[in-house]
Amino acid sequence: MASSTVPASIQRLLESSDVISDFDHTLSLAIGEDGTVLPVTHQVLGDALVLPDLNQKSTQDKYAAYSKESSGSDKLAMLEAWWRKAHDGVVARGLTRKEFEERASLIDIRLRDCSADLLRSLSDAGVPTLVFSAGLSDVISFVLCQEMGGIPDGVHIIGNKMEFDDQGKLIAFKTPLLHPFNKNASVIDKSSPLHSSLSTRAHLIVLGDSMGDLTMEKGLGKERDDTLRIGFLNGQSEKLIQFMQGYDIVIGTNYSMEIPRQIVQEIVAFYVFVIPYTAKDM
Repeated sequence: MASSTVPASIQRLLESSDVISDFDHTLSLAIGEDGTVLPVTHQVLGDALVLPDLNQKSTQDKYAAYSKESSGSDKLAMLEAWWRKAHDGVVARGLTRKEFEERASLIDIRLRDCSADLLRSLSDAGVPTLVFSAGLSDVISFVLCQEMGGIPDGVHIIGNKMEFDDQGKLIAFKTPLLHPFNKNASVIDKSSPLHSSLSTRAHLIVLGDSMGDLTMEKGLGKERDDTLRIGFLNGQSEKLIQFMQGYDIVIGTNYSMEIPRQIVQEIVAFYVFVIPYTAKDM
């Protein structure tokens, strides 16, 4: 039979799969052609024009101290307080939707090569895809719309979301506040269709660029039969051993989403061509 040549792990992935992917420096490009580190979504807000205090060295040093020296619940409380203060500052600044869109169009946040193809393939195959970020979901939506003409069906975005009033003025950041230490599925409403869709599927592909991204599925309520974890090292060779211990596939190069795209296309091709042939031939 034709299916006998296909690895069992791929066949199991076909049966019931979903994808959870980080955005910043995972779906988006991490390093520019000139070797500079490219911006992440919060940097649309974090420059002197929009929020001056975020650029002050004392503020950055305080955040670094929270990250390195604090631990446990104290660390989380201080980090969350820092981010809430930062978000409150953006609201107080009086940011408008028009200004946000102008800034988002100027900052160099772009998808990796083949990221758009990957998202389209997943959408066409009916595979639910969660784009998860501790950054700004509004920026992610803007980038996808700019580069893909819209957000593909079945692609869901969860991140820190801005709320604008009828005049287009920013009035709040919606809850929950997301940061690197709570970026997991426990923040998804358990009664929502998204949680139901993700939690009832047995097989998962996780894409990330940090060790924290390995736990993005936490909160879905059950152990997965098969999880394929793909990590983007983004040139950080000092983290290679750590990544190899956590991820099944580690991509050291910066530029492309080609390997995950090829994996998904192989799965989809098998589903479209081999399964019907096998069923008819039995």
